[in-house]
Amino acid sequence: MAERLLSARKCDTARPKGKPYRLNDGGGLTLRVMPSGAKYWQLRYRFAGKENTLQIGAYPAVGLEKARKERDRFREVLRTGGDPVTARRAERARVMKATADTFAALADEWIEHRKPFVSPATVERDEGIIRRVLLPKLGALPLREIDATMVVAALKKAQADGIVYSAHRARTLASQIFVYAIGSGRATHNPARDAGGALRPKPSERNLSALPFARVGELLTALDGGQGASAVTATAIKLMLYTGLRDAALRGAQWKEIDLQARRWTVPAERMKRRGNEERQPHAVPLSAQAVAALEALRPLTDRGPDSYVFASTGKGGYLAENTLRIALHRLGFEVTAHGFRSLLTDELYRAGFRSEWVERQLHHKDKDKVRAAYLRTDFYGQRVPMMQWWADACDAQREGKRLPALPDVPEFKPLLRAA
Repeated sequence: MAERLLSARKCDTARPKGKPYRLNDGGGLTLRVMPSGAKYWQLRYRFAGKENTLQIGAYPAVGLEKARKERDRFREVLRTGGDPVTARRAERARVMKATADTFAALADEWIEHRKPFVSPATVERDEGIIRRVLLPKLGALPLREIDATMVVAALKKAQADGIVYSAHRARTLASQIFVYAIGSGRATHNPARDAGGALRPKPSERNLSALPFARVGELLTALDGGQGASAVTATAIKLMLYTGLRDAALRGAQWKEIDLQARRWTVPAERMKRRGNEERQPHAVPLSAQAVAALEALRPLTDRGPDSYVFASTGKGGYLAENTLRIALHRLGFEVTAHGFRSLLTDELYRAGFRSEWVERQLHHKDKDKVRAAYLRTDFYGQRVPMMQWWADACDAQREGKRLPALPDVPEFKPLLRAA
């Protein structure tokens, strides 16, 4: 057994000298005291006929008993024919690899790998689900140590919190991350693949539910009441109602995109959904008087310069998160989704008799008639301005219990090519 010559008191009271010196504890373990007062544990040993030194750690972060255990462990490596320095390097390499191959690290790598192939809205949604559902329980774990029960625990926690759809989406994302890890040699199995069987089934297609037009007035009254939704969230919901924009295009809005005087909002191409094989294009959105009034009321709260977000938030992205609008609508008593406003807008504009070309351009839809789409290059902005003002007035009429306004006097559009 190695000698035990030192005590904790002797280590504590060792004073620096003009040159470094060592205090010996036996078995090759020494405490090296530097002129600066710093103290380091070292293990001195002979291997392959040469004298070597292994740095164990600084004192007092590594105490006497811990240093002795490390000495005994590395002398066992020496006894079995190994080199303690080589063993230490291998340990550090394993630790670094385990850290690099955690679920959180691979999730970040997978997201970056996938970004060129999906829309920014999809990236934002999936990052949020991974952060909320998967990382709290799986993030710090090495991929090779994660099993199906761990994945299920993370998913069931999400279901218990009431985010059922996110739990199912999180399982899909986890499975894709493991497939990526297997393909790059960082994992050997996919524990998320069969975890879906432990989840409650998704509810019926409530995620597609739209607000009935008969309840629009009730919604506007609730939003103006100041309860259940912040001013930023309430304004975002109003703008979705008044414009029909997708929520990903709307939530990331910056003040530089909006010209209140011209009543025009130009959404940049990178936030717009790709239409078929076309390149993304910016989208000009007419703003009704009601939309302008809502934005003017919000401006003092969030306008900190042209690059500031209209619907600013303290969250990671700097603007409202994906589920914020849906949660606010439910809190206000409306079991619908923000995306359903697009269905509401479509139904009511068609019902009123507006031309399909105007409605579809407002929603930034691709024309299903490929021949007609090739000829019709206009975005019908001039026709969409009075159409969207009529829509905002119709919403106000619902709130006030009045008749719908008369249709605007818009010159009849004559298509360049009639559909067959």
